[in-house]
Amino acid sequence: RYFGGRKRNFKASGHLTSQKIVRNVGLPLVNQFLAQGYALVRILSALKIKPSTYYNWRHWQTSRREKRRESLKPYILDVWKTFKFYGYRRISAYSQQTDGPKVSEYMTLKLMRELGIKSRMQKRYRKPKTVVTVDQKPNLIRHLHDLSGVWQTDITYIQLTNHRWVYLATVLDPEKRKVLGYKIGDTMTAELATSALQMALDKHRKPLIIHSDMGSQYTSAEFNIKCQNYGLKHSYSLKGHPYDNGRMEAFHSILKREEVYLKAYETLTQVQAAIGWYINFYNRNRI
Repeated sequence: RYFGGRKRNFKASGHLTSQKIVRNVGLPLVNQFLAQGYALVRILSALKIKPSTYYNWRHWQTSRREKRRESLKPYILDVWKTFKFYGYRRISAYSQQTDGPKVSEYMTLKLMRELGIKSRMQKRYRKPKTVVTVDQKPNLIRHLHDLSGVWQTDITYIQLTNHRWVYLATVLDPEKRKVLGYKIGDTMTAELATSALQMALDKHRKPLIIHSDMGSQYTSAEFNIKCQNYGLKHSYSLKGHPYDNGRMEAFHSILKREEVYLKAYETLTQVQAAIGWYINFYNRNRI
């Protein structure tokens, strides 16, 4: 602690407590007694406060370090709100990548604790189970190191407040980590999966390979005819090996942590608006 202009180590807890009382209670009382017409010398003597202590308190100014800490708090709070309640590591990384103030991970963590904010934790819900009944089809990307010619696709579940489900089919460029197309519907059909792929094909140059799991929507004739019409090779994850489609799975996990689990959706329209906003945010602004 700094007291009286010098750094002192107070070993006795009782002494430290008395100093706090003097600073927080005794010193403010001085001004009250002065306003009542008492002499300063008599006031300090009665309160057992040294004149040097009183004048140090009167002329105390916030240090440059403390001023900087306070100036960083609104910045950190703004980044935390803007970027979906991120934790200290990502907020610190953002500060290093922009023209704003640079904040270390340690300082970011300390200031977030003082502000009472932290990364939002995810909650989970149980989704319906699916069963694969077709034979395993070839996995063309398992040993690929270059995914620049590959798109990945998958379907995930989003629950409404009435406990009904809506479904999001997404097509992702795993190399650029960018969502290329998506479709949201209240039924999980081959048409849903095909519509997401068609959206991606309409806006982007076609890939060499489209990779999915072995779900019935992706093993359907409708989806595979679409792939054949565009000359796409279809690759499938091995049964029980979701990490073959890992970057696609990772996007859906991030989407749910940063958007879906933070809100309650009553209608399909609300889900469509929220997911549309988030995908634009993910592609353009996310750290």
